[in-house]
Amino acid sequence: MLFRIRSKLLLYFIILVVLLTSVGLFFYKSCENLVNEYDDSFERFLLLNDISQRTNLITEKLQGYLVDKEISYLKDFNREKAKLLNDQRLILKKMNSNDITVINYKNMIDSYLEECDETVAAFHRDDINDYSTHFNEVLKIAGFLQESTLELLNNKLTDYQNFYDQMDRQIHYYKLLSLSLFSAAFFLSTLIALWISGGITKPITLLSQAAKQISKGNLSGDDIQITTKDELKLLTETFNQMRSNLRQLVKEIKQKSELDKLLKELELRSLQNQINPHFLFNTLNTVSKMAYLEEAEDTSRLIESVAALLRYNLGDLNKAVTLRDEVSIVKEYFFIQQTRFGDRIEFFTEINEECLDIEIPSLTMQPIIENAFIHGVESYEENAEIRLHIYKHNDRINVEIADNGEGMDEITQNRLLNYMKGTEMEESFQPDKSNGHSTGIGVKNVIRRLQLFYNRMDIIEIESELGKGTKFRLTIPDAAKGGSELVENTNCG
Repeated sequence: MLFRIRSKLLLYFIILVVLLTSVGLFFYKSCENLVNEYDDSFERFLLLNDISQRTNLITEKLQGYLVDKEISYLKDFNREKAKLLNDQRLILKKMNSNDITVINYKNMIDSYLEECDETVAAFHRDDINDYSTHFNEVLKIAGFLQESTLELLNNKLTDYQNFYDQMDRQIHYYKLLSLSLFSAAFFLSTLIALWISGGITKPITLLSQAAKQISKGNLSGDDIQITTKDELKLLTETFNQMRSNLRQLVKEIKQKSELDKLLKELELRSLQNQINPHFLFNTLNTVSKMAYLEEAEDTSRLIESVAALLRYNLGDLNKAVTLRDEVSIVKEYFFIQQTRFGDRIEFFTEINEECLDIEIPSLTMQPIIENAFIHGVESYEENAEIRLHIYKHNDRINVEIADNGEGMDEITQNRLLNYMKGTEMEESFQPDKSNGHSTGIGVKNVIRRLQLFYNRMDIIEIESELGKGTKFRLTIPDAAKGGSELVENTNCG
């Protein structure tokens, strides 16, 4: 999922606003709780004061009714009595109803109102002694109520003082907490700002540094790794791909240059051998005809092989040939060496004809055959063997050239393998030089031309052991199935 930079900035501001709003709401609720506690305490004071005043008022109304017998006093008495009952319910609600003092206070109000009712009832019966007794109880309980109210007020004042001290401490605590919360919010918002800005500036810094390196011609270095998922990720991936494409392009240019160098080297050596080739061909043809006329058929055949070999070596090196052409010229080489050394050497071929129509660089097999002959079996007095085996395996055409010669030592073999893998430079691999090559082309030249021609490194395998011979195996992609593996320029140029 792609997060845009604008979305990140919006998210940052939303988080900042939420943090600051949360801090403000926290202090608002805290202050609201303090105010509510203060209101409750103040309401209790007012309620106790109302009860005290209403008790005096009820006593006055009751006494007025007893003295003047005015019905208005009785109505006021009943109205104030109802208010006192309501205050009684409120005091139980506002104060701890399980407190023994509050319970006694509630019972005292009940007793007071009960004595008031008994006084009125006795007065209506005209029982002077009875209502006088009850009225005296009313006055006595009213006095107790006044004392209890004062006691409760004193207790609540003490509680209020504690509440005030606690509120003062809490305000100090809130002050410290507010500083802490605002500091934490500022610190967190700063971290988020640094994180977002770092996510923007760090990739840009890395990209600018990599661009400076590219401007200096340095295309190496690892890809830039970006952990963000925004527009900079897409930009970085595009930059990494661009640098990779540049590296690949430079590599292809170097390969093209190296191939041109190899071909020019072949052309130069070929030119060094071309001392009036037409004259040489005409002379060989004349000698061959004379030998044929003189009925020296073997001599004529040998001269024809030499002419064919020379004509092939002096051909256009820029053109690819078929494997069939390479096999044909190798057979001519076999015939020449067989004629030269007789029974000392034997050549064996096992060839699948269906494999011979694929394209291959010119002068590929002959240098390897010559290498097997010169470095492998030339010094043998008898039982020397060179085998050519061409067959198909999976999607590859395998060309095996094996000899039963002396083999390679471990150092030479390792250097040749490293050169094939590209881990050893051409200058560091210098095989032993020997006379006898007809082309002047070394094995390393063949290896490199094959790798460039097919655009892959795993084109040649070598098996060798001292005293047991050497086997070169060319693993050529089958053009009919793997033509895409060939380079576009199939003429090797």
